[in-house]
Amino acid sequence: MERIVEVGQQKEGFWKVVFSVAIPVAIQGLLYSVLNILDQIMVGQKGETAVVAVGLASKNFSVLNFTLMGLTGGLAILSAQLIGNNQREKIAKIQGMTLFSGAILTLLFVAVSLFLPVWSMHLFTADPNVIREGALYHQALALGYIPVLLIMGYSAVLRNAKIVKLPMYVGMAAVVLNAALNYILIFGHFGAPALGVFGSGLATTISQYVECAILLGVVFGRKLIGNYGLRKLLSFLKFDADIKLFWVLTLPLLIEEISFILADTVDNSIYGFMGTRQTIAITIMNPVQGLIIGFFGGFATAASVLIGNHLGSDEKDEAYNAAKRILIVGAIMPLILGIIYLFFNSWYLGFYHLDNYSYNLTQTLMVVMVIILPVKIVNMIITAGVLSAGGETKFVLYQSIFGSWVFAIPFGLVAAFVLKLPIYWVFVAISFEEFIRVAICIWKMRTRTWLNNLVADENE
Repeated sequence: MERIVEVGQQKEGFWKVVFSVAIPVAIQGLLYSVLNILDQIMVGQKGETAVVAVGLASKNFSVLNFTLMGLTGGLAILSAQLIGNNQREKIAKIQGMTLFSGAILTLLFVAVSLFLPVWSMHLFTADPNVIREGALYHQALALGYIPVLLIMGYSAVLRNAKIVKLPMYVGMAAVVLNAALNYILIFGHFGAPALGVFGSGLATTISQYVECAILLGVVFGRKLIGNYGLRKLLSFLKFDADIKLFWVLTLPLLIEEISFILADTVDNSIYGFMGTRQTIAITIMNPVQGLIIGFFGGFATAASVLIGNHLGSDEKDEAYNAAKRILIVGAIMPLILGIIYLFFNSWYLGFYHLDNYSYNLTQTLMVVMVIILPVKIVNMIITAGVLSAGGETKFVLYQSIFGSWVFAIPFGLVAAFVLKLPIYWVFVAISFEEFIRVAICIWKMRTRTWLNNLVADENE
């Protein structure tokens, strides 16, 4: 009989709790990834140059997205433990600190995409046609960065209170709207101008504002957790132990995410300077990889929420056992899903206008991606969901920097420009660091030194 764990005031089956949190988050991630694929397929009708331009121009948004993930990481860790420790009133100032800091970062990224789009594109490619198209996409997407901060900040608190369906439903509506606007604005249907790549970025911006408006409207209209007034949000201006703990947890996560995305930027520059025909394979692969990773991101969120609640309640054995169970799912299920996908790979690639060379490169790369994917997902769950929930953010930072800058980038540069290997072998070289990191992280998890109640002293 399945062991029962305490969650809040109710006793529920372990997997029931996990799936009640994981599935809505997973569906939302899945839908975003599906949208990226549909977007790419529609843009792909404009040719390979348009596909690569959108893929590379999206990197600025990816940098911001990962930076905000690091910033909201501290909010997620503390809100989970504060909820488990019945100290919800302290979430307001943590959320206020997160939103204020995030606003400064977001405005910097808006300025870069609006005023320096060509410079941004030069970081990834030397192809003038790709640069021209990508600059248009940058500018169309720029103002859409602002609502992303609010969506992430409020969704983090809602999910840690196990209000996970609301962000899912709002996200689903935004995805449908985005897909419809893509169809209208890229090709000029229903009397709209055919804006091509610019239309794709504009569709994303509009849908993000709509998603943000609906989410905040429901949070404040129904007075859900997170509906704090300006005075409570600004209580972070009085520096105290809670704000200090927030930054102790957040700074390593923020640096880790920045390090990761900078390393990813270098990786994509390696791919980009191998030539447009090589880069098309990575560009087409990324949304599929993101589709599966996005789905299992729900299990990382479930691990963070469940483990954080347990640790906040001083239930360390339950937290450790929860981590082990979720990691087993993260190791097995991605490989199964990846193998199933490969049966449909030829059908998917048929949507793109690829010559034989690009088609064969992409097909081989997809097989390699499926093999490596389970290791990537286990790393994601154990760092973002398990170790971070116990406050081990410095360890997460150190292992990430070690993997990216000692292994991934040097191996990628040698494979691409010294050995001049095909794109799929360069991908293998860059991804080798995942195997190093997973071994380190599993060792750390088994030491149990990450089982920390971060808010225990606050409640004594």
